[in-house]
Amino acid sequence: MRTLSARILLGFAALTVTFAVITGNTAFNVTRVGNEIHLILNGYVPLALDSKGLAVKEGDLKAYLDEAFVDDPGGPSSARAQVRSLRDKRNDAFKNLQKNLQVLDSVAEADPFEFKITRERINQLQTAVAASAPIYSKMISSLVHAQSLADEEITNLLEQLRNGERLIFTQTNELSQALEHRVRYTANTLDVGGHKLRNVTIYLGIVATVLGLLITIWVVITLRPLGRLRDAARRVASGNYDSRIPEGGPSEVADLAREFNSMARAVEEREHELVRSERLAAVGKMAAMITHEVRNPLSSIGLNTELLEEELSESVGGEEARQLCSAIHREVDRLTAITEEYLAFGRLPKPKLAHEPVNPMIDALGTFVREDLAAKQVKLAVELGPGDLIALCDPAQLRQCLVNLVRNASDAVATKGGGKVILRTHRAGDRVVIEVEDDGVGIPADVLPRLFDPFFSTKEGGNGLGLALTQQIVRDHGGELTVESTAGRGTTFRLSVPASR
Repeated sequence: MRTLSARILLGFAALTVTFAVITGNTAFNVTRVGNEIHLILNGYVPLALDSKGLAVKEGDLKAYLDEAFVDDPGGPSSARAQVRSLRDKRNDAFKNLQKNLQVLDSVAEADPFEFKITRERINQLQTAVAASAPIYSKMISSLVHAQSLADEEITNLLEQLRNGERLIFTQTNELSQALEHRVRYTANTLDVGGHKLRNVTIYLGIVATVLGLLITIWVVITLRPLGRLRDAARRVASGNYDSRIPEGGPSEVADLAREFNSMARAVEEREHELVRSERLAAVGKMAAMITHEVRNPLSSIGLNTELLEEELSESVGGEEARQLCSAIHREVDRLTAITEEYLAFGRLPKPKLAHEPVNPMIDALGTFVREDLAAKQVKLAVELGPGDLIALCDPAQLRQCLVNLVRNASDAVATKGGGKVILRTHRAGDRVVIEVEDDGVGIPADVLPRLFDPFFSTKEGGNGLGLALTQQIVRDHGGELTVESTAGRGTTFRLSVPASR
């Protein structure tokens, strides 16, 4: 989950799943409780009421047979009417019980075993009632022709009916008690289920709330890098170009942070380059003005020194004065050379670009400087790249840059007591690269950042314009000048200019 969108999507997916689980659990429990209520109201309660009514009717019939039949004051005709009436009421109550049991089969579909025991009890009761039906028929027929309730046949039939009704009475009471117990048990279960449903719903709601808070905090933490990015952008906008932000976090934020840091570095480099260009322009104008004001007096001083030296050469004993004049003349020449460099820096022309073969130019340059380098105990090696390397450049200005780099390299090697300088060319994409490598004393790490600044020099008597002028020429060509150096091991200047397509 490295991406920001994936993390946020995961958080909301987890929240959605949590609420779906809560909703599903609640719906399941509510449905279950509803089924229990439906089962009680449409199942056990009607059956319990019917069984209770059946038990009452059965109790009346049994009580009459056990206690009032023999002593019925109305005789056989009254006894026959009472038996028929009480039996019919008991049978009607039993038929209602059976009818409700058939109607309630749909209720039992939720759990086919809910009414299994009840149905078995009712079937047993039906068998007992059916078994007593022939005896009642005989009893009623006998009562039609009987003279007294004490007849032997009536007494035998009465004893059979009493035994049968005791069994039916017992089964009816057992059925009524079982259904009543089932109603109470289901009601208690429903009450417990309601409490459990409420507690589970509360707990799941708390879990969902906590999870929602955690996901919110997680999203806030995940989006925090965007706030740092906003603050860094404000700092850059206010001029703090060295502002950087950590490049961690989700992939989109990390990519954005890298691009922002890259932009900040580019803006910082461009700002530094703009300041440097403005500084170079100001230095160039100032150098041109100073050179213009100094060159003419230097020329006059040099001319007068030559005339003075000629007059002293004709006099006797003026050797020391002539030597002083010669020293003055040498210093004037040195100052004139310096002013010419300043003038060249202040009036640097734009390059006249042309398609120029690089290898012949480098080969000719090596021939030109080889003897000067040999005088300093420096060997020059030229390594030309394969093919025709043609660059879009001003050959005169590019040659000036390379001469300056080669001389700096030879000075570094000579300071070490001797060594080697390598001129190397090759193609790198759409660039022609020229390298000047030496095995001299190298450049300290603290000096490298200021190496191309105007008037900065590590050489005794240096003016610090050579590398600044070289870099400016290369940039005017649309190229780049870089340096790699290790103190004590050598330096490599790498000059790249656009290749001719």
